[in-house]
Amino acid sequence: MEETAGGMSSQARSRNKPKGAGEDGFWPENEAEPPKGRILVGALLALLLIVGGAVWYVVQKDDGEVEVPPGSHLPDVYVPQTPSQESAALGQRSADIRAFTEGEVFGEAKEVSYREYAFTLVKSEVSANCVRGAWGDLLLQTLRRGECSQMARGAYLSKDKKYAGVFAAINMVDAKSAQQVLNSLDPSLQGGFVRPLPIPGVQDFGSGFTAAYSQAIGHYVIMSWVGLADGAQPQAMNELIDSSLAVQKPEDFAWGRLVQLDPQ
Repeated sequence: MEETAGGMSSQARSRNKPKGAGEDGFWPENEAEPPKGRILVGALLALLLIVGGAVWYVVQKDDGEVEVPPGSHLPDVYVPQTPSQESAALGQRSADIRAFTEGEVFGEAKEVSYREYAFTLVKSEVSANCVRGAWGDLLLQTLRRGECSQMARGAYLSKDKKYAGVFAAINMVDAKSAQQVLNSLDPSLQGGFVRPLPIPGVQDFGSGFTAAYSQAIGHYVIMSWVGLADGAQPQAMNELIDSSLAVQKPEDFAWGRLVQLDPQ
């Protein structure tokens, strides 16, 4: 079992095949009822599935239905994981004031893999200007209210050139603000999303079928966003689940900081 710097294994945080999925492992055999109190826009298809504490949102894109700025995209599948008490010691930035660096986040994650999916980091950036790496009124307001101080973004391309991925880490003032960012990223709200860095050989990442997986590790928002390089829909969701577990490797910096604060 692969262990991270914080003692948490990738396998322990892995994402399973959705409950009720069909034989192809992609769409559920029966649609679940949409979440109560949530307004769905246009031809939005919402499936609410509880899988190991994760909430799955599946968004059906139709031309003209989802209005986003040119060059900006929303994932078709969004999976925010339920907050874990394991990272409570990292819940306040005041206890973790040192800014992260590009080397800290990506230095040990230039080559990442999970099962048969292997990726290379092709571009990375750490910026104190959080607005630079995001779009959408709701998300930008949430970043400002939560005193976002940094955003790290990395672009990955699989070694066989079939898959592309984006990693993002956002430095918020506390765990509550980090959770609010996870909520704002929900595609059904159409409130904005992270702007992907350009990926060589991949045209307009996010314009095809993609899936994003997010979680809060203390006051950090962590997200991996993946899809086939040609934008096609995969044969099964496990392709994107497993590839996302490779792309999320840079999250180890956050678990490492948690160990520094709470060695136990």
